[in-house]
Amino acid sequence: MVKIIDPGRIERIVLSRPITFNEILILKAVIEIDHINFGLDERTRKLKRRKRTNFSVKDVEAFILELDGDAIVASRYVGSQSVFTARIDCPVKGKFFTRTFMMILRHDHCIPDEIYIVTLYPSWE
Repeated sequence: MVKIIDPGRIERIVLSRPITFNEILILKAVIEIDHINFGLDERTRKLKRRKRTNFSVKDVEAFILELDGDAIVASRYVGSQSVFTARIDCPVKGKFFTRTFMMILRHDHCIPDEIYIVTLYPSWE
């Protein structure tokens, strides 16, 4: 597994409303906002210089709220963490509204009320 050298700015938030994800009540989220907006260079594993999206933390929260009630099978497990991939239609009004995005997220079973959003990228990339 290749490690990310610097995922950029990471934000921890309390969700505006709790969600149930895989029958677990989620109250908080950790969001790699720079990773979401810039993406990673496949060769260097560093953030790209050019933005691919311009989502705010609040915008990403809107994506997270779309997971409410979902039950998704983990794509892999790393220690106490389950890693998931989800397809989500953009709930944010504007350029990408209703376009499909891929979200990579982790849930650490040691921190049950928190979800970690690794990245969110256009499915057409």
